[in-house]
Amino acid sequence: MKRKFVILLHVLVWLLVWINDFMPKYLNNASRAYQAHPEGPTLLFNQAMVSLSYMISAIVIFYALAYLIAPLYLRKRWIHATLWLTALVVFIPLYRYLMEFHVLLPVFGYDNYFGKVPEAMWYIQNSILYATYSYLSWAVIYFFVREWYQNNKKKKEIEKEKIRAELSFLRSQINPHFLFNAMNDIYSLTLIKSDEAPQAILKLSELLRYMLKGGTAELAPLEAEIDYLNNVVELWQIGEKGNSFVDFKVSGLITNQQIAPLILINFLENAFKHGITKDQTHPIQIDIDIDNLGLSFLIVNRKNSQLKDSTGGIGLANVKRRLDLIYPDRHVLDISDEAGTFTVKLRIEWK
Repeated sequence: MKRKFVILLHVLVWLLVWINDFMPKYLNNASRAYQAHPEGPTLLFNQAMVSLSYMISAIVIFYALAYLIAPLYLRKRWIHATLWLTALVVFIPLYRYLMEFHVLLPVFGYDNYFGKVPEAMWYIQNSILYATYSYLSWAVIYFFVREWYQNNKKKKEIEKEKIRAELSFLRSQINPHFLFNAMNDIYSLTLIKSDEAPQAILKLSELLRYMLKGGTAELAPLEAEIDYLNNVVELWQIGEKGNSFVDFKVSGLITNQQIAPLILINFLENAFKHGITKDQTHPIQIDIDIDNLGLSFLIVNRKNSQLKDSTGGIGLANVKRRLDLIYPDRHVLDISDEAGTFTVKLRIEWK
């Protein structure tokens, strides 16, 4: 919660406590200390001021316990905590005595003891016990609730930082993984002095620009992410000299949707690496459907049993982990590894 909101909330609570203390007494004429006073605005004002004077003591007790003494005891600073507690115990009867006999009685005509002078020991004990009964317990409860809230907030912040660090690490795995493949394709084109090499370099520069700028953010525009995938397909087809067949379809309306950057590229790379891409009758099928609730992603490729990736596969494990971190309860991933076909179905909900 923001600091200003917390302060405002505290002021509002104390204001309600104050009104609830003096207003019922005035309406019911319940205070014997005011029986000699006629009803009217003056009596209402006097009761309000008397109530406020007692509440000032309550506020000091409450916040001294909740924000100073209890935290010191919690941190095992026994001497400091005991000294402050002793000062508070001395403050309670002293403040009450000065207010009741030197302010409330002569100024507002409030006689809490009906002309009598209480014994000193009884007065001290009564003052301390009343304050303890009225405000100490609430201060302790407030302190522990506040401590729980702060600790829980810190745990969530630490967890968020861990997630950010892990996502940053996962993204750092994506970039080199793709760059190695793309650079190898361009290197092959330059060796044969292909006219496609300049276009491939241009496509690669566009991909790098997105990966370095948009790809490092928590979310990226959906349109940019789809353009990125389309550029990857075109770069792959350039490297394959037009012998790679991909059926890339996008349906639905793209407006202001945002998606985790580089979240779909692993599935595409996996299809290129392990699938059959040169069969025109069975192209790699990529379908992206956007609606108001989310995005549906489908990619189907025929498996190439002759290809073996000796470098291992961090791609699918990587994207699964990223989906769990970014969309923990807002995605469904279905991977079907059949005899001759590999299918990925992914559904991401916007909210």
